[in-house]
Amino acid sequence: MSKGLKKMLFWSLGFSVIITILRIITDYFFDRDIELFSYSAVFLGTVVAGLIFAGPLNYYISKSREG
Repeated sequence: MSKGLKKMLFWSLGFSVIITILRIITDYFFDRDIELFSYSAVFLGTVVAGLIFAGPLNYYISKSREG
């Protein structure tokens, strides 16, 4: 797998999972109801943001640093 594709996959999937887990932990500490269906919007929103903005942006930044 190419380096650029790995970065894009991390920023779209890995980062989304991390943000969603942190959101669940935060709600747990504040003693709010935890419904996994409600976190799907958070997950899908960060996936889209990662695919559109973060992944390609980090890829182009790393390409510009190489040469």
